[in-house]
Amino acid sequence: MRGWCWMCRAAIAPVTLADTAADGNPEWQNTDAEPAETHVFLLSYAQVMQYLPEQEQRKVSGTEYARSRGAKFLGFTTIGIGETDWWLRSPGKESYDACFLDVRGVVGTKCVTEKLGVRPALWMDLSADRNAFPYEQQVQAKQFAEQGDYAEATALLDTLGDYAGSAALAKEYRYQQAQVEAASGNYDAAIALYTELAGYADSDALCRASRYEKAVAAQEAGDYAGTMALFADAGQYADSMARLRECCKQQGISIYYFSEDAVNAGVDTGYAKQDTISGDDKHFGWRLGRFFLTGFTRVTVDENQQPVFIKTLGDSVTLWFDLEQDIDALNGNTQLSLAVDANGYDQQFGIPKTNFGRGTLIVRHTDYQNAKNEPAVYTDYLLAKGTTGANTRIVLHEEGDYEVALDYEVQDSELTHITSKFGNYRIFLSFSIRNGNCMVYPFDLLTGAELQNTSVAEAGFSLDLARSRYLDINVRRAVLVETANGVIEDERFNRPAKDGDRYTQEGIYTISVSNRYTGESTTKTIFVGSQELLETYVRNGFSLERLK
Repeated sequence: MRGWCWMCRAAIAPVTLADTAADGNPEWQNTDAEPAETHVFLLSYAQVMQYLPEQEQRKVSGTEYARSRGAKFLGFTTIGIGETDWWLRSPGKESYDACFLDVRGVVGTKCVTEKLGVRPALWMDLSADRNAFPYEQQVQAKQFAEQGDYAEATALLDTLGDYAGSAALAKEYRYQQAQVEAASGNYDAAIALYTELAGYADSDALCRASRYEKAVAAQEAGDYAGTMALFADAGQYADSMARLRECCKQQGISIYYFSEDAVNAGVDTGYAKQDTISGDDKHFGWRLGRFFLTGFTRVTVDENQQPVFIKTLGDSVTLWFDLEQDIDALNGNTQLSLAVDANGYDQQFGIPKTNFGRGTLIVRHTDYQNAKNEPAVYTDYLLAKGTTGANTRIVLHEEGDYEVALDYEVQDSELTHITSKFGNYRIFLSFSIRNGNCMVYPFDLLTGAELQNTSVAEAGFSLDLARSRYLDINVRRAVLVETANGVIEDERFNRPAKDGDRYTQEGIYTISVSNRYTGESTTKTIFVGSQELLETYVRNGFSLERLK
């Protein structure tokens, strides 16, 4: 380590510190020491007060040589020419200040750099590990950012943790980098950065914008399959729902639009009322949006005229809501908006009072055993649709019956409408999902292998319905009986079957399957017993075609 000091640059040449104390700085041992000609004493505030307790002792004068070179202090007429300030190595009051002794021997703090005075300086080996110098790293990071190299800047700041606001600065630079990536069309990089910045500034909205632009580019390139997922990730942004539906049409994916309208549910009724929206209602003449469903093969209706969606292997039935309004200016009226229903509850689904936020979606599934599952509740659903880019599509994997309700509260801020300031509204729909297959899969109890039509299972078989819970299945068992007129088939039972049923008694089993929603049917015959049974069956004139 080397040290330099000066009153002005030409006054004193650099000198080497020879006798360093434990803290790396020499100390005065007494006030009567000989004048130092080859050493510079870099004192701290504590050392000054310890070794020079009297103010008079702390006065500093320059040498004749220094005075001849212009090191003069003229601020106080009562002080002899030549007295000067002495900068200390202790920090001052503010982060940009340093302590000093003025010409009177009084300790002060300031940041005036052009003032003449004895100044300590340190020589540092900058080839050392930069991790030891976080300040230098932060300065370097800022320089990278000024040059537009935000990636290098954030990488450097990430190593500093919370040092001097480095974490906040890294977020800002990452945000700037994301904007650069989006502007250059590098949407994947922008999305990754915005996702990492979730919740920072308007990163969520910009992330959705990048997803949307990426989806538009893919759609224009003809990649409709990939585009659907991208628009789904973009959520409700610009015309994303319309573009998503266009992708469905291009791929031949069916779309079903629900026609259910909103009803006036009163105020604080648990959304239980179902009044028609009349002409004097704040909701009259406009709709919030509409539900639509994709990913099914066919749609039919049940005995109650409710839609039944038939799905087959590979289908992914998905429910969407296309928000058609600005939730802060409904029907283009800035006085009309979606309110935060802080004490919302739903009477039909038994949802207790909770913060519904700006619209709550409720979905309840009833399974094949008529067991109603706990409702899935999505609070703040319309806020998510309108502002945050949250994933608001509902994928319906299971067969069963579904009830869906969208509860929301509208606020009228018009002063003349003070008596009808709030109103609760509801969109309700119900539908069913059924598997479109008409298959049952018999498995050999001995080998575990799937049995084909007219197969022989020596130990019996079990039925697997492949999670198709709404098929009508009957199993008929017959045996061969010898009579005076020869061998005949004698039926022993013909009854409904269910998933997992096992059949081990010897006989000829006929499995009949029908799907009431598609009108399709399937029949399979399985022999339980030895191969001899099948041979006997054929030997007595029963054709295998009859079995099929």
